[in-house]
Amino acid sequence: FVFFFNDTATTEIYTRSLVGSVRCVQDTGINAEYMGITNLFMEAPKPKEYPNFVAYHFLNIDGKVMAMEEDGKSTEKFLKEGFNVDGSSIKGMANVEKSDLKLIPEKDSFLSLKIGDFEHHRFLAHIVDDHGKAHPRDPRGILLRNVEKARAMGFEPSMFSEIEFYIVGEDGKPADHASYCSLPPYDKSYDFRQELGLLCKQAGMFVKRIHHENGAGQNEIELNLAPCMKNADDTLLAMWIMELLAAKRKQKIIFTPKPFPDDAGNGFHHHIMLRDIKTGENLFQNKAFAGSLDNPADNMKRLSDLAKYGIAGLLKYADDITAVFASHKETFIRLQPNFEAPFLKCWDFSNRTALVRVPKTSIEMTRFEYRGGDLSGSTHLYGAVLLAAVLKGIEDKLVIPPNADFNVEKLSPEDLKKHGIEPVPLSFEKCIETLKKSKFLEEALGPEMVSYLIKRDEDILKGVSDKHHQNLSNKSLTLTNLF
Repeated sequence: FVFFFNDTATTEIYTRSLVGSVRCVQDTGINAEYMGITNLFMEAPKPKEYPNFVAYHFLNIDGKVMAMEEDGKSTEKFLKEGFNVDGSSIKGMANVEKSDLKLIPEKDSFLSLKIGDFEHHRFLAHIVDDHGKAHPRDPRGILLRNVEKARAMGFEPSMFSEIEFYIVGEDGKPADHASYCSLPPYDKSYDFRQELGLLCKQAGMFVKRIHHENGAGQNEIELNLAPCMKNADDTLLAMWIMELLAAKRKQKIIFTPKPFPDDAGNGFHHHIMLRDIKTGENLFQNKAFAGSLDNPADNMKRLSDLAKYGIAGLLKYADDITAVFASHKETFIRLQPNFEAPFLKCWDFSNRTALVRVPKTSIEMTRFEYRGGDLSGSTHLYGAVLLAAVLKGIEDKLVIPPNADFNVEKLSPEDLKKHGIEPVPLSFEKCIETLKKSKFLEEALGPEMVSYLIKRDEDILKGVSDKHHQNLSNKSLTLTNLF
């Protein structure tokens, strides 16, 4: 691989990866405690010469990455003016009688990679309509709109994602029979993870950790706190790098929520933090906290009022969140007891059966984690609806319910009712009901996107084929011929 990414304080680092020489222009001025509002791409230095062809990555309505490759000589013009594409061939974006849409490249997002004979150079782009307005069904545009709302409220939102995935052979069988945090020789994916982690770091991602997960052949990479848009973009880039690496090894990656009924599912846990847009201060920490982080009785004192409002928002709108990301039948197979896939609407601190969890961290890094999601839907829409729920909780000053400091999955229906704990929607029928009546989602995502999500779920119930979901599974297109 060869990666280049742009920032304001750079140094060139020459190193070696498991696949060959790597040259990476790497940031050296990041304050990790303040990365939530750091703009890593203030100004893009111009390459001496753009490559013969440059790809412009954009998303369809499902959040799937697509690309248009253009003559490198046109790069400077396109960075200033954008260029038109056939919107009728992009799922959910336009019809044939009014098909012209424009891609607007983000000049600070240039990245190059190379593996074997495969070489790729790209900018990120967002979609606008023929009037130059943000397209109402572009997931990147929807996330940006919610980020801008947060900024108007004085917040800079950050997220970090935990990406779980299975590595399987061409026969569809798991790459190993190892378990959580195993080591070689039982863990057969050690080299894969090391290479993945290195390449993601060299691509400008904040990699927190990599490890083998609970399932046979299951692994995880965690991308640490970053601005919301960068986090969503990095998640998709990391997933693509996984697929490229797997193809080189004649393997495949499975992202679907529950590919193996008796093994752990693939979750997509998301951590959320809000910082003061002016000072960078973490607004979820209680500045007056004088207790002990090791004393459970002091846990509640760690949280600011804003944090409590935000958690309450996630719980109130958990049905809506589920209805947005759940776009695969395996979602509802995954959401079951005993597999660390929370589906009961409650919160706590160290309790992994809770839907929302406050991890044990330093007081300065106080944040919370939504544990119910998966990668079947759009990562950008998922980020947008999570952020919107937090902001709505803050706007309405929602009251946080008592924390559930017990295993909620072991409670009887009567005890759940006593504690006021209910499940999220556990079927597409219930998700459709939620989508049809949700004023919150119309505001957060826009009515056009909500209408599409209803149709998406109705099509799934009718058995309508969707290539996007095939690509999430072990039927995904193999790139083996590139190597």
